[in-house]
Amino acid sequence: MGRLEDLAIHNANAARWELNEALTRIASLDEEGTLHDKDLGRIAYAYQRLSWWQQVTDLTHDSEEPVDGGTALLTVRQRAQQFLIDARPATNGGLFVLAMAESRRGGARAFLDATEKLAEALALPTDHDTRPHHTAMPTTATDSGSVDGHRS
Repeated sequence: MGRLEDLAIHNANAARWELNEALTRIASLDEEGTLHDKDLGRIAYAYQRLSWWQQVTDLTHDSEEPVDGGTALLTVRQRAQQFLIDARPATNGGLFVLAMAESRRGGARAFLDATEKLAEALALPTDHDTRPHHTAMPTTATDSGSVDGHRS
């Protein structure tokens, strides 16, 4: 197992711990009092962060065709980015639905933020990056003293 796979497991465990802490708050309500909206938001946010990291570890530890940590990280980052792009604003359902939608977006954003530098280091060059750069500018009809392509 490589460094990226270890990092994915570490981050998944950290998110799992955060989720456990948030759930413990609900389990101890009898002793502490009332449940607040921030408690539910914290659970939803931690769960979403965990789900993104779990996708990475699932790809690296798949029994049929495991992939390397870099490929898994870039694949799941692409999914998270697409999720944020495609996420529709919640317009029905009240404040709870809005809060849960925000938690899902927050979890995806936290995953992307945590992996940003790694992804930049791993990213393969795009077509734009590998095309040869030409320093000469193409000539135009006005550069050669012609109009409509004909010399006068």
